[in-house]
Amino acid sequence: MAGLALALLSVKAARGADHTGSLLLPSTTLSRTGQVAVVYPMDRGFTGQATLHIVWTDSLGRTVEDRSETKDLIDETSITFYIDMSRAIAMENHLQADVTLDGKGINGEPVQKTETASADFIAQPPSGWNDYVIMMWQQYPANLLPALQKLGINGAQFSSLSKTPPEAFIDNNMRWYAESLATDYYSAYHLWRPDRRKDFAFTQAKKLYEEHPDSLEAFKRHPSFWDPYWRRMVHDRGVASGKLYAPYRPFFYSLGDEEGLAELATQWDFDFSDQSIVPMRRWLQKEYGSLGALNKEWGTDFTSWNLVMPQTTNQAMKNTDGNFSSWADFKTWMDISYAEALQMGADAIREGDPSAYVGIGGGQMPGWGGYDYTRIVKAITAIEPYDIGHSVDLVHSLDPSMAIVTTRFRSGPWERHRVWWELLHGNRGLILWDQGFDDERNPQTATPQRRDSQPEPYVFPNGQPSDAGKEAAKYYQEIRDGEGALIINSHLVNDRIAIEYSQPSWRTQWMLNHIPEGDAWVRHPPGYLAKHSKFTQRRVSWCELIEDEGLQYRFVGYNQIPNGILLRDGYRVLVLPGSSSLSQAEADAIRQFVSQGGVVIADMMPGAYDEHSKKLPKSSLADLFPGPNSEEINVHNFGQGKAVLVNADILDYVARRNNRQEGPMHLMMQKLFQSIGVNPAYPVTDSSGNSVVGIDTHVFANGGVRVVTLQNNPPIGADRLGPPDFDYTARFDKPATVQLRLPGEMYIYDTRTGKPLGRHDQLTLTVDTYGPTILTTSDAPLPAMQVSMPEQAGRGSQVSVSVHAPRSPAAVSIFHVDVRDPQGNRKIFYSGNIIATNGGGVRLLPLAANDPAGNWTITIRDIMSGQTVTRTLQVD
Repeated sequence: MAGLALALLSVKAARGADHTGSLLLPSTTLSRTGQVAVVYPMDRGFTGQATLHIVWTDSLGRTVEDRSETKDLIDETSITFYIDMSRAIAMENHLQADVTLDGKGINGEPVQKTETASADFIAQPPSGWNDYVIMMWQQYPANLLPALQKLGINGAQFSSLSKTPPEAFIDNNMRWYAESLATDYYSAYHLWRPDRRKDFAFTQAKKLYEEHPDSLEAFKRHPSFWDPYWRRMVHDRGVASGKLYAPYRPFFYSLGDEEGLAELATQWDFDFSDQSIVPMRRWLQKEYGSLGALNKEWGTDFTSWNLVMPQTTNQAMKNTDGNFSSWADFKTWMDISYAEALQMGADAIREGDPSAYVGIGGGQMPGWGGYDYTRIVKAITAIEPYDIGHSVDLVHSLDPSMAIVTTRFRSGPWERHRVWWELLHGNRGLILWDQGFDDERNPQTATPQRRDSQPEPYVFPNGQPSDAGKEAAKYYQEIRDGEGALIINSHLVNDRIAIEYSQPSWRTQWMLNHIPEGDAWVRHPPGYLAKHSKFTQRRVSWCELIEDEGLQYRFVGYNQIPNGILLRDGYRVLVLPGSSSLSQAEADAIRQFVSQGGVVIADMMPGAYDEHSKKLPKSSLADLFPGPNSEEINVHNFGQGKAVLVNADILDYVARRNNRQEGPMHLMMQKLFQSIGVNPAYPVTDSSGNSVVGIDTHVFANGGVRVVTLQNNPPIGADRLGPPDFDYTARFDKPATVQLRLPGEMYIYDTRTGKPLGRHDQLTLTVDTYGPTILTTSDAPLPAMQVSMPEQAGRGSQVSVSVHAPRSPAAVSIFHVDVRDPQGNRKIFYSGNIIATNGGGVRLLPLAANDPAGNWTITIRDIMSGQTVTRTLQVD
C-alpha cells in the first residue's frame, strides 16, 4: 500500500501452531479508534482467490473477532484486511490470519498453499484523567488481580526503573502508575536501604554539623539538584521509562517518594555546594539587576558577584535589625531548585511519553523541603500529597487540573469518611497501602510462620475478599460507578473568598518563632513542624472557620496576587493569615482590590516585612489599617472597600472547636461575613437558623445544574497538627440533622440513593457521620433518560448502548452502564461510565465471539437524577 508507513511487528506464532508468514501493521501500538489496515505480504505476485480466516484474541481470553474473508486478486503482492480498533478492550492483543491461496504466480505457475501469519499489538488506553482511579501499591500475584478488580480496584503500582513492562498487569488488563523514577536523587535523605535506616544520610549530615558547626560541609546536598552527572542520569532514566511504558499509558509516573531537600520537610540549610551557589548567583543577578541593589537589600558590601554568599540559619538568627533577606533569598533559591529539578524529570519522561501525567508521591506540608506549591504545581501534573495543613485544597486551588491522588493507610468508617472528603476537595484517585499483605500470605512464597496480629489483606490467597476488602469495596464501587466522575467533571464554586498562600510569610514567621530557641532547629525531627507550626495552624483555623459558616474559599498564591487574580476572578474577600511578608507589587494589588470594593481581612498587621523577609519601617499596607486597632474586630473604609483587622486568636479555633468552645468566634465571623454581604448560596443551618459547626458544604457547577454536597467535617489531618493523644473525631461521631435552604424553589435529586426529592426551597436532611449527602439541584426537572440499544445481538458483534437526556441543563452528564452475563456475573470490562456532553453519549459493548449465549442484563443509571433503565440483550 503506497504511502502507508508500515512497521513490521515482532511476529509470533499463533499459540499452539507454527507460523510461515508475517503481518504488517502501522505500529506496535494502536489507538482504540477507527479502522486499521493489516497487510499480509507475499514474496511475489499472485493472481487468484485468497481466503483469510482472521482470529483476534486478547489477554482476557476473549476472541474479539473470528471471521473469514475471500478476495479475488490480480497480480497482487500483498493482501490487506481491516480491524476495527473500537472493539479493543484489553491492552494486549494477538492477531492471527490463516491464508489459503488458490491461483497462479507471476509466471503462471500454479499456487495452492496455506500459511499462518500472526502478530501482537498493544491497544493503547485512552488519554486523560476524567474518572476516579483506585490503585494497589502491594504486588499481589497475578492470580489474585481479578479478585482485586472485583472490589473496584482498577490499578496497580510498578517500578519506573524496570527494563520490561509488568506482564501480570498487562495480562489482566490492569493499568498501573510508574513508581519512583529517581528517589535516590529527589529523596536522597529519606531513602529506603536494605541495611540501614531511611534517614541514614540525614543523620550523618546532622552528625557532621555537630562535629563541625562552623563548616558548611554539612549543608552541601549530595547529590545537588544542579549536579550535571545526576541530572543527565535522571533525564536518561525518564526518557527510557517514558518510551517503555508509553504504549500502556500508566495513570501517572512518580519521580520519587517523600521527596525534599533534606529529610522530608525538615528545616536544613541545603544546598551550599558550589553546584548550587554558582547558579544562585546568576539568579540573584537577574532578580536584583545590580550588585549595589543586592547589597542594599541584604545589608552587605560584596565587591563581586563571585563573592556573594547567603547567610545560614544560625547566622541570620543573630541579626538584630530584622533583616533576614540574605537567608530568605537562599531559601527561595532552594525552592526554585527543587521545582526546577521536578520540571527537568517531568520533561524527560514526556520526551518518551508525550501524554504522560508526571508527579511526585508523598508530597509534604507547605514550607520547608522545597515545598512552595506555587512553584511545584507548574512543574508537575500529578501528585500524591499528605493532606497536612489543607494541602489538597491548596494544590487544587493553585491548579484545578492537577491529578491529585491520596493514600489509604487504614480501614474502618473514618477512612471511608476521609476518602469521600478528599474526593469533594479535589482528589481524583486513591493509592492503597495494604498493611495486611505480605509474602507469608502470598501462596507463591508462603511460609509456615505468620503474624496473627497483622491486619487482614484485601484478598486472601484463595481469592476471597477479607472483611476489610468487602467493607472497602462498597464505597470504592460507589465512587467508581459514577459519583467520582460526577464530582471530577463538575466545577467547584467558591464563595468569592480568597485565602493568601504565602511562602515568604511562612519563612518570616518561622524565623521569628524560632529565634528564641537558637540552634535547636537542627535537632527537630521531621514531624516537628507539623505539630508546632503556628503559621500552618493559623491557615487551618481560617479554613475551618470559613467552612463552618457554610462558605467555601480558594487559595491564591502570593505570586498570583500581583498579576491581578483578585479583580480578574471576581473575588469579594481576601483573607491574609499571618501575612507578615508582602512584596510591593502584592501590596499594591491588594490596595487596588480594596479600593475597588473588595474586603481584606487580616489577623495581624500585614506587610511588616518585604518579600525577602526584611523588616520595613512601617507596614506596606499601613494606610489600609490606620490605628487604633484595639477592638476585637476593627473595620476601616478604604475607597469603595473595607480593611478588617481581627485581634482574636484565630489559630486557636481548631482546638476550641474540638472542645465545643468555638461559639463566640464562630458567631463573630458569621456577623462579619454577613456585614460585608458574603452569604452562602445554599445555607446550612440548625433549627435556630445559625450556620452549623462541623458541616462542610460544597457547591459544584455543572452547566445549569448545581451539585450540592454536605459532609461531616472533623478537622482532617489535625492529628498531625496537634497532640497525638487528642481525639479529633469525638465531637463528630454522630449524624447531624440540618436545614438546607436553596436560592429558590428547585428540583432536588439525591444521587447516592437515586431518589428524586421533589421541588423545594428548603429541606431537612440528616448528614451521615461517615459519608456525604450528594444532591443535584435544577430550576427545571431533569429530563427523562432515553436509552437506545438492540434487543438481540450475535456473539462477536458490536453493541451500541446510546443514552440521551434531551435538553439536559447539565454540561456533563454521567451515566453508569452495568453489564451482566446470563449467569449474573458482572462483566467488569464492559461496564463503566459514560461521561457525556450535551446530555448524550454512547458506550460500545464489543461482544466477544466466545462470550456466553443467553440473556444479558444491561442496567443504565443517570447519576444526577437517579433514573435507572434495565434492558435485556439476547446474545446468540
